[in-house]
Amino acid sequence: MADGSDIASGATADLRLSRRLKVLCIGTGRDGTQSLNHMVEHIFASSGDQRTMHEYCCREFNQAFCDLAETGDDGATAALERMIADCPYECIVGHGYAAILPLFARTYGRDLKIVHLYRADRDSCIASLVKNCELFPTAYRYYSLSPAASVKRIAAFHFGDLSRGAWDRLSLPEKFAWYYDKTHALVRQHLALFDASISIQMECLDDAATRRGIADFIGGPAMPLPPKTRLNAAKIDISSFAEDRRIRMSWLLGRLNLEEVAADDVYALEYFLGKFIAWAGYQIGDAPQLDGTPAPPKAMIAANLERAAKLLNEGVRNIDELRALVNDRQDKGGT
Repeated sequence: MADGSDIASGATADLRLSRRLKVLCIGTGRDGTQSLNHMVEHIFASSGDQRTMHEYCCREFNQAFCDLAETGDDGATAALERMIADCPYECIVGHGYAAILPLFARTYGRDLKIVHLYRADRDSCIASLVKNCELFPTAYRYYSLSPAASVKRIAAFHFGDLSRGAWDRLSLPEKFAWYYDKTHALVRQHLALFDASISIQMECLDDAATRRGIADFIGGPAMPLPPKTRLNAAKIDISSFAEDRRIRMSWLLGRLNLEEVAADDVYALEYFLGKFIAWAGYQIGDAPQLDGTPAPPKAMIAANLERAAKLLNEGVRNIDELRALVNDRQDKGGT
């Protein structure tokens, strides 16, 4: 007869099998996480109803870990465990997971696959993090001095690497240098908790060999090669816009894949139409996705929708005319 520990072990194994998360991709942020997530979406699209999510609970994980390090509060531990166990996705991609990898291992076991994403150009990654912190300080408490910096992020004093006073005296690039090094050190430290892991250099993300390795690791050799992806890489200086426009511009361009814009004539139309509809919905409901951006008056939203409807109706008429033209030429044997 099995003893209590055997029963508990079996129940834990069954629980792990029933949970969804299969792949965890970790970086620092500003190192290709959105592009990698887009690639995973393409891999999953050919394998059924599996889903991936960019930055699942990243802010909440950072906040809870910092609370735990600062206070030892059991409530913070429970919050971390709950968010990990309740993950509804097969894959998540983002930052904020490195320090709590042991909790992921406890919940999902050694079979959880780990993708370690890193930007080899350390200085460029640090510079990008500094710029992002300056433009969007909300998720950079302990880094930014802005009153808007409300969500905590891991800092050296949470690990005993520096005192709080010494940390506060660091420059912003020095803080992010520590953050870059610590994130990757934590990932490497905890990889032994898992049976399968790969490391991907952001600068090589579009290489055919890298994309083949990602597809094989996540879905197996039968999976199609994900497309080259350049998300969040448009050559537009978001800092040049007024402050109340930056959040929308970052959201609007963040998932734009320039490779698909170049290769697919319909992609940009589909992408920006979807973005327009989503943003109008956020404005109507004053949704949290606005991230502090003030919604316009309802009369202006209505006017924007009316204008969009007229543009779309006119566009549909033009498209129908073009369809008739090309069909007519096909009927006449034209090319």
